[in-house]
Amino acid sequence: MTIMRALAKNLLAVLGLAMVVLYFAQLFPRMQKGLDFADFYAAARMVRDGHGRELYDPLVQNQYLIRYSGRVGSYFNHPPFETLIYLPFSILPLSRAYALWCAFQAILLIAVARLLERNVLRRWSWRVLVLVFLLYVPVLLDFLQGQDALLLLFLLTLAFATLERKREFGAGCLLGCGLFKFHLAIPAALPLFFIGRKKLACGFALVAIALLAVSIGISGWAVIATYPRFLLHLGSLPLAGIHNAQKANLRGLFGLLLPGSEGVVLGLMLLSSALIVWLTVRSHALAMPDAGSARLAFANTVFAALLVGYHLSPHDLSILLLPMILLVDHLLTSDGIPRSTRLVLLVTLGVLFLPPLHLLLLHVHLYSYACLPVLVLFGVTCTEIWRTARRLDLPAAASATSNQSR
Repeated sequence: MTIMRALAKNLLAVLGLAMVVLYFAQLFPRMQKGLDFADFYAAARMVRDGHGRELYDPLVQNQYLIRYSGRVGSYFNHPPFETLIYLPFSILPLSRAYALWCAFQAILLIAVARLLERNVLRRWSWRVLVLVFLLYVPVLLDFLQGQDALLLLFLLTLAFATLERKREFGAGCLLGCGLFKFHLAIPAALPLFFIGRKKLACGFALVAIALLAVSIGISGWAVIATYPRFLLHLGSLPLAGIHNAQKANLRGLFGLLLPGSEGVVLGLMLLSSALIVWLTVRSHALAMPDAGSARLAFANTVFAALLVGYHLSPHDLSILLLPMILLVDHLLTSDGIPRSTRLVLLVTLGVLFLPPLHLLLLHVHLYSYACLPVLVLFGVTCTEIWRTARRLDLPAAASATSNQSR
């Protein structure tokens, strides 16, 4: 009976995800001209056809986009090695490739839920987590767009689980695998380098070198200069889809508040980013694994990466599922959390996770304001780490003073 009940629950969770996959697959023919998946598909086809050296030529990209999706722009702007992920899907026609990619994303979401069940919320079933995740708007946007944020979420969650087992080199390799979104992967790994985790840094660097070699193999040595130049001029290309109002990070927020002041925006972004990175490093230095604050420090690393990342799209907020779950676990398992801190965390987590905020900001084209609850969570998490460190240090200091007096 227990086995049958478990199978029934598994089937229910899988059916829920299957319905999401089928919905988006059915929607694709009407939406394909406005979805990002065509960019990845066209880039993979370019590599298959031997045009890897022209991967960042907007004219060639447009030719492939017209051929396979009937439109031009936006553009594939990720590193060359990521085309290998989409390469197997490019064998199929575009609509079938999209449906298969959605199924792949569903598998990734199940894997994330299983990892969190085993390593964090052991009292919660992965089936429940999967269904709860589908309430989070950025996850649905990632499915809709055929994007890769859920793949990064999976790698971050696996890296967290690997760090929990004290396997720093493996965790560094996994973070390095996330370099297809280098603007998020590098800020996520950077604070860990500053606290002397040499094995993690070695794993990250080794994978980064390997991926650079793969990219050179796909697009030639010229890609070292061509790719950065393409990114610098991306905003000036027609239909590139780069807008400050859609970036839920510091750059987007300052750009929205100070339109037309690019120099001021850049200066504010650099100063605030340096402060956030310093606070993240400080939090890691004070974090105590036995007190659970090491998990909070990892959560802050993800918050910081999202806030300081130069480029961000609404679906990229999918990676916030990991730090939000870590904060929920902290609320459920930790004693002595001040009532005010608990209230702020509960309210902010609810606002950030539930659909109304995302739907409203997307509707009014002011999604940058979604970074405000992320900033609140980052600040409260830093405060909680420091409070835990002080609380645990006080008895140790009192004991040392007592021993000296004797």
